[in-house]
Amino acid sequence: MPKVRMQITGRAVGATDEQAGFAELVRTRVGGVTDRAFPDVKIGSEDAVTIEIVLDRELQSDVGEAIEPLLADPQITSAVLEDEEQPEG
Repeated sequence: MPKVRMQITGRAVGATDEQAGFAELVRTRVGGVTDRAFPDVKIGSEDAVTIEIVLDRELQSDVGEAIEPLLADPQITSAVLEDEEQPEG
């Protein structure tokens, strides 16, 4: 199954004061979909949030739907990663 790198950006109102709690909420939401993806959550100024996750392509829609309600103005981009198991040549 091909892997994708998802990047989800948006604003998490109030997250600046509760960064650890918001990051844990994101991990809990993703964990409800799959236990094989580990999101990297970065919170910047003015509640700007960037979440990066590498996961199986078949799960990207479900993970996106799980995280979108946590953010204002969510933007999701994804890119298929090269399959490392393919022989070269």
